[in-house]
Amino acid sequence: MRAGASYTAPKYYEIAFNVFRKKECDFLEACFKKHATGPVRRVLDIACGTGPHLLRLAARGYEMTGLDLSTENLAYVRNRAEKSGLKVELAQADMTDFDLGAPFDAAMCLQDSQGHLLTNEAILSHLRAAARAVRPGGLYIFDRMIPNNWARPATQWSWTRRQGRTTVRTIFRTMLDIDEVSQVCREEIILEVREGRRRTIIRQRYRTRVVFPQELRALVQLNGQFELLAWHPNFHLHRRLEDTKHPLMIIAVLRRV
Repeated sequence: MRAGASYTAPKYYEIAFNVFRKKECDFLEACFKKHATGPVRRVLDIACGTGPHLLRLAARGYEMTGLDLSTENLAYVRNRAEKSGLKVELAQADMTDFDLGAPFDAAMCLQDSQGHLLTNEAILSHLRAAARAVRPGGLYIFDRMIPNNWARPATQWSWTRRQGRTTVRTIFRTMLDIDEVSQVCREEIILEVREGRRRTIIRQRYRTRVVFPQELRALVQLNGQFELLAWHPNFHLHRRLEDTKHPLMIIAVLRRV
């Protein structure tokens, strides 16, 4: 048994969280067609992680660029792309401060990656960087996790996924030790990995911030470079957030002005 102090295993993370990816990519394509001004060909995946959306969209014919701060994640994505015969571009940068030159037709930031932005200032810096990356009329699509019960926030899920001889049991805890003023809390991911007789436990602990829909609307307006076109619950294009009692994820669709 080996316990890791932080998460450094993209392969196991990809196995653990490889759920609903086709549905999410179908949602992204539908948003491209419905909301973008002009065709969407070049797409930027901000905080791309292990590349679950980036590689699927590349296989569908999009020109994909992935941006991430993790050397391990970028190496993992590059290796997977090469094995799959996919051509992708990768860049290592902070999501609050990047400039990749020629603008993209669309950008996305999924898996609640914006949760790592712990202040309004960090979110605004991120929106400015995203605006530099997207052409006028292009889209920026991102998701945010919303707690179902703010009064009793601590939440835990667990599930098991298998790929080949590798089995990963995941325990995900969120809304721990929340500061109700800053809306910053702690999250924890535990991966229990079995490969034959070998067992590995990997733990990742980090802080994240909850931002509610009206706060997002105000921050987008304050940024002034995007218009908020729509938001949807749980990657359902034809459902309104306002009609959903207990959304887990909200997906915001912005268009560059």
